[in-house]
Amino acid sequence: MTDLPAPLLSALRLLIRANHILHQHKLVDAFGHISLRHPLAPDQYLIAAYDPGAPALVKSQEDFVSYRVRDSSPVDPNAPQGYSERFIHGEILRRFPDINCVVHSHSETVIPFTLADIPVRPVFHMAGFLGSSSKGIPVFDAQDAYRELGGTVEITPDMLIKSQPLGKALARKLHPSTPVVLQHKHGFTTMGKSIEEAVYRALYTQTNCELLSKALGFAKGDAKKVSYLSDEEAKSCKKMNEKCVDKSWRLWLREVQTNPLYENEEGEPEALAVNGMKV
Repeated sequence: MTDLPAPLLSALRLLIRANHILHQHKLVDAFGHISLRHPLAPDQYLIAAYDPGAPALVKSQEDFVSYRVRDSSPVDPNAPQGYSERFIHGEILRRFPDINCVVHSHSETVIPFTLADIPVRPVFHMAGFLGSSSKGIPVFDAQDAYRELGGTVEITPDMLIKSQPLGKALARKLHPSTPVVLQHKHGFTTMGKSIEEAVYRALYTQTNCELLSKALGFAKGDAKKVSYLSDEEAKSCKKMNEKCVDKSWRLWLREVQTNPLYENEEGEPEALAVNGMKV
């Protein structure tokens, strides 16, 4: 095992535990992934290798591969096999220089909203980051991207984002004001300036969809009868969400630290500074 520079070791400790947290909360299983812009080389990003691959099983620096942001090619030509969908991460990090972390999930709570014509909008205060558009958060349909790309790239209609052009098409659906995109028949992707922020957004996107699903049940499927956050509420709650990420993270971190399934050979992340709402 190689001795790592302190900033990289600190980031890797967080990234390992972020993989575990996403699994603990059923955002990933054997599939799904999280990436981090390299803290010492911003033109690169880190993501788990295909083996062990499953987020619950990553535990050391050997489980990760570094890729170039410009084209998602491995920095080390002898690196182990990587995820075919790493282009999701590379193209989002390339499009948004201020973004440092990307999460891709196949959440079974979220996927139904990619299948029905029901916009996903925030219904509670922990999901203000979803915005307040009546159209809901954007939806990426791979079939639309296939048609737009025409014969310019070889396409297998398996819904996977396994080329740079498809990654670019997905990244175009995102914006700093709408940091989550649904993927038709597939899942969703979100991003953040930090690991903690991206994981927070992933977890509360899932929780929001769970609550929205229940509300729609009470409303007999009529989305117009559901009460959503107003524009003012969404903006204010987004600011609150950003200040409270540390509180959520401390709990989520402790949950995986006490579960023997999740191993971390690189040591534990440093405690986050206490932020929160000061009144």
